[in-house]
Amino acid sequence: MNNENFHPIQKVPPIAHALHHWDETQGLLRYEYNGLDVIEIRVPVGTDLGFRHGSDGTMQSIQYFQQVYLSAEPACKAKITLRLHHDSLNMRPSRARDDQAILGTLPGLTSYGVNGMYDPQWDLMIDWHGRPWRWLDAEMAPERDGYSTVSFEADLSMSALYINLKPWYYAKHLGYSYHRPWERRPAQKSAAGWCSWEAYRRDISIEKIQTVARFLETELKDYGLQYIQVDDGYQAMPLPVKAEMSMAEGWTTCDPAKFPGGHASIVSAIEEAGLTPAIWVNANITNPDFPREHPDAVFWHESNPLKGEWIDFLYTCDEKTLAEQVEPIFVALKNLGYKYIKIDAIRHLLFDGLHECVRLGLITNEDASRRFRAFMEASRRGMGDDVYYLASWGEMHEVDGVADACRISMDANPTWAGVRMQLFESARWFHTHRVLFVNDPDHVCVRSKPEWARSVLSLISLSGELYMLSDALSAYTPEKMDIIRRTLPPLSTCAGETGPLSVEYPAYTWTKLHGFAVQSHETPVEMENVTLEEALNIAGWAPDRENTHPFSTLWSFPMSHHGRRWRVMLRVATTPLKAGTIGLKELALEPDKTYHAFDFWKQQYLGTVTGSFSCEALELGCCQAVAFHEVGELPMVVGSDRHVSMDAVSILSEEVAEGSLKLRLQGVPGKTLHYTLALPGKNRGWSAACSGGTAGLEKQGVVYVLEVTFDSVDAEVIVRAE
Repeated sequence: MNNENFHPIQKVPPIAHALHHWDETQGLLRYEYNGLDVIEIRVPVGTDLGFRHGSDGTMQSIQYFQQVYLSAEPACKAKITLRLHHDSLNMRPSRARDDQAILGTLPGLTSYGVNGMYDPQWDLMIDWHGRPWRWLDAEMAPERDGYSTVSFEADLSMSALYINLKPWYYAKHLGYSYHRPWERRPAQKSAAGWCSWEAYRRDISIEKIQTVARFLETELKDYGLQYIQVDDGYQAMPLPVKAEMSMAEGWTTCDPAKFPGGHASIVSAIEEAGLTPAIWVNANITNPDFPREHPDAVFWHESNPLKGEWIDFLYTCDEKTLAEQVEPIFVALKNLGYKYIKIDAIRHLLFDGLHECVRLGLITNEDASRRFRAFMEASRRGMGDDVYYLASWGEMHEVDGVADACRISMDANPTWAGVRMQLFESARWFHTHRVLFVNDPDHVCVRSKPEWARSVLSLISLSGELYMLSDALSAYTPEKMDIIRRTLPPLSTCAGETGPLSVEYPAYTWTKLHGFAVQSHETPVEMENVTLEEALNIAGWAPDRENTHPFSTLWSFPMSHHGRRWRVMLRVATTPLKAGTIGLKELALEPDKTYHAFDFWKQQYLGTVTGSFSCEALELGCCQAVAFHEVGELPMVVGSDRHVSMDAVSILSEEVAEGSLKLRLQGVPGKTLHYTLALPGKNRGWSAACSGGTAGLEKQGVVYVLEVTFDSVDAEVIVRAE
């Protein structure tokens, strides 16, 4: 920390340049932003350092952009230290392209070659270019007051290194104008559950919810599933069922034939299973007599209440209506015991409702935006900050700072069109993930082909998106349950790259011509086979279509768990993938190092790799998940069959002492897990001892497989050389 800050730290970070402070006697150049030295550059004393003064580096005032350059004579190595909030993200300052992997990250970690740091509390992006550089730190080091530092070394010469500072990066540069993370940030926790919509549509009842709750309690709760979300079909229709009712009374009145015990029966059925109740509502008013009873609550045009194309009567979203009709809905649902609320049709309230009012001249563009944002804020006020809030559907700037999660795609289903949409839109919108909100690719229907379910659940799990299943219980065959268990729980991965949205690809990757069919409100969509020609038509043309790895097909996720670090590559065939090679640097791995490679879904050790990885061809809809652990001289875990992360879930600690490997593990009593180990010494024998379960160790080629059967949740295994 500098000793001479002239400006206090402001809660609202300034849209202003960083001030320079040069101390020639120490060879230290500092750039101060918001009262903090966010950049420190140290060079050998006596170096003739060329640099931009504060405002001289300001290239534009809207969107505010400052560029620092550094040149040195003679050439030297500089230590550059960034000081930011402790949960800052190492981000590539551009989206994946040219066969690059889409990158995830975790707060405070650094990844090879990733040349940007994003401070999510200040919305500040810093990136650097122009000269060779390397990280000096694997992760940020904590200082005081919630700030941490991270350093890299750069080769300076008369050819400049340049550093870009972009205050209010998402708010101004990327246009997410409501982004104010210093006021409110989305919940960072992962979330997983089951949704009734594509399981039963509106044909739900308390008996079905009770049956589902008992099944999930027995089969999936211990693996990380948390929520049961009751969707459309529980409410008495129309909304509200009596025109004189308020909308809160409408939403809290259940269909008596399906739920004679009302909401209390739903909440108790879910809570008795040890799960968390979640509920669906929407922004619609359907009772044709409601406008007569509440004329000030809806828009009128030419003496008639106005209706939108995909929405019925429209809330005026003025202060009185929000206070009387909207906010009380969410107060009531929270008080009933729901801890997760999904609000649907908000897209249609804005695009097909308020925008229609603009077209008719009833309100202005600015008024439409203001009213919609006010609607979102009223819903959050009603439920409070401790309820998990899912906004649906479509990426919408106006939910930023209000919702914890946002559904980024259209309605999903088990057809290839629906599955590909989930895979592709997850890639398209990944730069918003856990920055603006947790991305929700919509519920997953595992009654699709096994390889399709495996692909989409692997991606959701590794990327940390919202994980929600939606099938009738008959779909949960042993094969599908195995896929689900191996991908629960989802991780807490954050976006590891950022930049403007590309519009070189078709929105949602499909249309009604290619499989979108909300057939009837009573009939869930069924899986359909797809030909390669149909699949390519669904995908549409894209500039990278013939690449080895077109956009959306290659991902790379860092793992850090109780001191262990490794990386997982995921290949997903949103179009068929050719065999080829991937440079390790494209996965944010150091190309000069050697790594153990382990294929999760094949449960196969692939040997060691350096420089590049040879990958197999993948048919449409298939995936490959490979873990890369740096080769060392000590015993280590290189793979597992518990979780697609291999393994950021069941290994609580991994320690080596006196040549022995000690593992603290967590599992499900009565179940067996396998861990693949790299153990040094070709001619040495190894054995395993276990407390809290039983363990066996078998050599398979050059690696060993440790089998552990759990007697209790926790087990401890020691692997010793004999």
